[in-house]
Amino acid sequence: MDTVATIDIGALFGPAGPDRDAADAALWDGLRSTGSVIIRNYPEAEKVDERARAGLGVFDLPEAQRRALTTRLEVSGNPNLYRGYWPVTPGRKLQNDYFDVGPADPEPGPDLPGAEMLAEPTPWPDPEPEPGWCATVRAHYDHLNRVAQAMIRSLGRSAGFDEAAIGARFDGAHSTLRFLSYAKGAANPETGPDGVKVSAARHLDESGLSLLWQEAPGLEAEGQDGVWRAIPMVENAISVHVGSVMTGLTRGVVPATPHRVRASDGPRRSVGFFLEPALSAPLTPADHAGETSVRESYAWQLLKTFSARPHWKGTIPDPETGAA
Repeated sequence: MDTVATIDIGALFGPAGPDRDAADAALWDGLRSTGSVIIRNYPEAEKVDERARAGLGVFDLPEAQRRALTTRLEVSGNPNLYRGYWPVTPGRKLQNDYFDVGPADPEPGPDLPGAEMLAEPTPWPDPEPEPGWCATVRAHYDHLNRVAQAMIRSLGRSAGFDEAAIGARFDGAHSTLRFLSYAKGAANPETGPDGVKVSAARHLDESGLSLLWQEAPGLEAEGQDGVWRAIPMVENAISVHVGSVMTGLTRGVVPATPHRVRASDGPRRSVGFFLEPALSAPLTPADHAGETSVRESYAWQLLKTFSARPHWKGTIPDPETGAA
């Protein structure tokens, strides 16, 4: 199977000029041709593997500690509803446990019933999996956020939009750092049209950008040509995938990246950082000049999406009807 390209994005962190233009072009061409790229030569790239593996220690905690971090949809009486630990549920596109980390200082969203849960703090394990674990995870969050912010502005420039207008949508703290664990033999009920058995079925992320790291192979991205390409195993490798939010902000100019994970016989762990808009940011195209309403905000969209899912029924009110 073909693999995606590896590109140097170091110049995205420097001044405007020919070097940055070349990095813009490499990112743009790679994502539009094969759907995903591996990035290298960005600040603190050498720390990616170490920090990711440390964060995955959350799955090695005793069961009682993991239950204390689990959302109250699964463990009644727990205070957290949105951030924290989510055990695998049958039939889900992704057959994994995961632990969601939000920003250090979540910013509130618009005045919508249920929106307060979107800005809840992250529950932290006590005691930590190892000394300094929370600080390492927080450093990883901040690092990946900086890298993703540079790339979202780069794509805005390449797509012909005002990079400041694109960047402004992602100002404010709301993005998600997610640690994922697939059990041995985990498989989704779906099988790809090409007969591939998957643990995470073909899907698009509802983000601006997704930065994905894997401890073992299995992640694949689908290019605009319909070809599935493997994400290679490279030291300190992060792959970049466009989310549906960025496609909407650019009026479809930047296509989202379909991706999936092949099922494997052994366990598999990975880490994703999802660059998300601020809760109050509108999801209208970046060149939209008119006024916007709360109905067009990212918080409204999240609540609309979650309220339609069976496991949230009775918990989150539909922002349109007010019915839970």
